[in-house]
Amino acid sequence: TNAVVFDKTGTLTADTQSLTSIVYQPSGLRTLKNMKFLSNAVLAGAHTLMQQSDSENANLVGDPVDLASLQWTQWKYNAKDKSATSGRRGEKLWQIRSFPFDSNKKTSSAIVLTKDGNGNFRLWILVKGSPNTMKNQLFKDEERSDLASWYDDSVKRLGSLGYRSICLGALDASNTDVAKTLFPSGLPNANTKSPNLESVIHDARINARAFHRNDIEQQHLDFVGFACFNAPMRESTPRIVQELKIANIDVIMLTGDEPYASLACAIKAGIANNHTPSKTHFLKRTSSGSLAWDSNEQVNSFSLKVAKLVEQDICDGGTLIVSGDAVSTLLESGGEASRYVEDHVLPHVSVVASASPKDKYTFVNWLKQKKHVLMCGDGVNDIAAMTKADTSAAMLSGFGSNSESGSKDFEDARRKERLKKRRIGSNRLKGAGTSEIEAAGIGNSSAAAQARIQRKILEGVPVIDAIQEELNRRKEIRKGGSTAARIMEKEARLSKSMEEKALSAQSKNEEEDSCIQTGEACLASSFTLLRPCVSGIDSILRAGIAAASSGISTYRKVALSCILSSYNLATLYRNGLRYGKWMWQAELFGIIYTDRAAFMASSTPRPRLTANVRPSETFNAGEVLSTLGQAIVHIATLTLAVNSAKQLQEHYPSDERHKGFGIKWSSTASDNTASVGAVLASLTGSLTSTSLSSDEKQPRSFFRRTPFQPNFVSNAVFIVSMFQNAVITMVNHGGRPFSVSFLESRPLCLSVGLSFLLAIACLAETLSMVNNFIQLAPFPTKSSKVALLRLLVINLSSCYYIEYFSTF
Repeated sequence: TNAVVFDKTGTLTADTQSLTSIVYQPSGLRTLKNMKFLSNAVLAGAHTLMQQSDSENANLVGDPVDLASLQWTQWKYNAKDKSATSGRRGEKLWQIRSFPFDSNKKTSSAIVLTKDGNGNFRLWILVKGSPNTMKNQLFKDEERSDLASWYDDSVKRLGSLGYRSICLGALDASNTDVAKTLFPSGLPNANTKSPNLESVIHDARINARAFHRNDIEQQHLDFVGFACFNAPMRESTPRIVQELKIANIDVIMLTGDEPYASLACAIKAGIANNHTPSKTHFLKRTSSGSLAWDSNEQVNSFSLKVAKLVEQDICDGGTLIVSGDAVSTLLESGGEASRYVEDHVLPHVSVVASASPKDKYTFVNWLKQKKHVLMCGDGVNDIAAMTKADTSAAMLSGFGSNSESGSKDFEDARRKERLKKRRIGSNRLKGAGTSEIEAAGIGNSSAAAQARIQRKILEGVPVIDAIQEELNRRKEIRKGGSTAARIMEKEARLSKSMEEKALSAQSKNEEEDSCIQTGEACLASSFTLLRPCVSGIDSILRAGIAAASSGISTYRKVALSCILSSYNLATLYRNGLRYGKWMWQAELFGIIYTDRAAFMASSTPRPRLTANVRPSETFNAGEVLSTLGQAIVHIATLTLAVNSAKQLQEHYPSDERHKGFGIKWSSTASDNTASVGAVLASLTGSLTSTSLSSDEKQPRSFFRRTPFQPNFVSNAVFIVSMFQNAVITMVNHGGRPFSVSFLESRPLCLSVGLSFLLAIACLAETLSMVNNFIQLAPFPTKSSKVALLRLLVINLSSCYYIEYFSTF
């Protein structure tokens, strides 16, 4: 993965929203009265919240924005009859029909019947949504150019402050065809009694089924105000973004929020650079459907000349923002300027804002053609893009207090808590802390003694007697014996009980933390992050890098082992080489021991991402050359060792010199007509014979295998093979910066070191009992041992330098 795409709300920021303020237009630009009542009506009525049960005290569930909006109004919503009450002056509203949030249109709407404090009923069409989407519904004529100008400036100003602004719109439909359709007999009035009112509202809701949301949301609305939401940045977000950038991984924000608010969040997270407006370039689509550049608060035409200037500025450290609809338009058009921007400018994008699910899908599909993409999101609007990415990760919700605040890095806090609960010397969990055990009066420390004395005093024992009992206890402990044993056994049981209780409480807390809720994005993601932070993205990448490096190193080890095995089968074993009874087992044990330790080490990710951590290719030229070079060195070393052993065998022959697997033909030419059964009988029944006299008549024997006799050739092959297996494991271990290095892995160092020591010990004959057990022949001279040891050292150093210079 060399590109990570993040959603904004609920991913980089906390999954809770808080409404901080409502921004109204200046009094001279207002077209409606009682703005506060209307804003509360929009926030409390244009939603689709539900209750978990029929109980009045049941919690409401739904969009976090809708929940925050209702909480801001302080209205009480009853999901059973779909009404909301303000609790003061008798203000109330009833939802006639509501339409949920549409991720493509970025709006939600409702038809509501309201009653003010004077008992007057009015019918309203209420809409809330993205400021860019609702602008066309608010300003369909050019008469309100002054309000439209203030509208645009406010959107930029609120976005630059980091607020997620939602536009609120309303239309008084009391005297429209909508009201006539819903209430054929007219709207209710102050004289309408409660039973009749419920019946009228019920009939209106049935009549409202004839309306489509387009019939409602395409009405010409009046502007009410901006609802400013704030979602705190997760504490771990800047740290993870910085680590990804250090690892040369591109980080992109892909969100449906307003561009300027998204840019402010991206700057805070470290995704975009904090520049002046002259260094920020925004590619957007105008109302006419054409593309345009918004740079330094000036709108420039979309041309090849401007695109080259923007590219140069971005390469110098500028920031590029693109709207979602501009991405779709750019990729669909085929002009020269569009192709240039697609190939040279768009790859440097930092923020893609105001993107619909289709826009997100289009962008990730385009980015996937150029890079390996990991997509991280949390909502249903991210599913399409997540399914198109190479890898995807979904956030979960329902973390309790952990998800309510973004001011704490919970992942780092958990690491510190675990570190406090670990005993450094033995590296294991300690349930109860030392101070807690001492406070319980366990142990021989001064703090434990004071705790025991204080406990006796609280039990009513005089101070002098309590001190005297403590002195007697020390005396008995110092003396030893049965009394001291009973005291120590009692305290050991108490200490163990305290540790078990502490560990049980810790496990209970972890289980409570695991009561999470799956979201829609979890159904389409490859991974699911189980903590309220994006630290899991870092873990996924580190684990993937370690797995890729482990696979490549395993392929190389297998290739070297296959080459050496082919050489052994084609030359040594074909020419009669034999192993003793336990040589195969000893060599196989060394291979399994070192390979297991190497696999565990290469599969363990690094604690942090570093620069250039991605293996460029599965097989590159350097690794192929290194593998071939090491194979040549190993074969040459083994050949020289075998030739030296043969010469040594000729100079120092044994009494019975058996050169490995000897095939002895014992039948004459006239016996070639022997049946197959005779051949099989000779194979199964005659192999146990230790000798064959020339005078014996055995017409059915085919070939005869003599007992193994220790010899110098088998010595050399066994020692060199043991040593080379350890060299292959050590030299071809990936290590830094992909996974745990050789020196950082204690099991790997131990396994390779033991293989080296066993080979050298067999060569030096320091453990004669081991040599006799493995059936190694004693070396006749010291110079033969030194010569073989020199070959082993040359083999190790040559392989190391070949690997170093080939992959440098």
